[in-house]
Amino acid sequence: MPGGAAGRRRAVSNLVIEILLRLAKAAAAVLLGALLYWIVTGPLAVTGSAELALLSFLAGAAFILLVQESPI
Repeated sequence: MPGGAAGRRRAVSNLVIEILLRLAKAAAAVLLGALLYWIVTGPLAVTGSAELALLSFLAGAAFILLVQESPI
């Protein structure tokens, strides 16, 4: 039987790696969003809010997408 247990193990390993990569991208977006939130609420003295936090996270996620899918 070709591909038996070793093939399944390799497929599961690839799935775990893919999940970890996606989680790493989300973590990077959170870190970039937190940095942006800190910059905006600290030195720029903007009042913090849930909306600002969400927009900061979305800006971090957009940056990750731009870097990942860059047309250059």
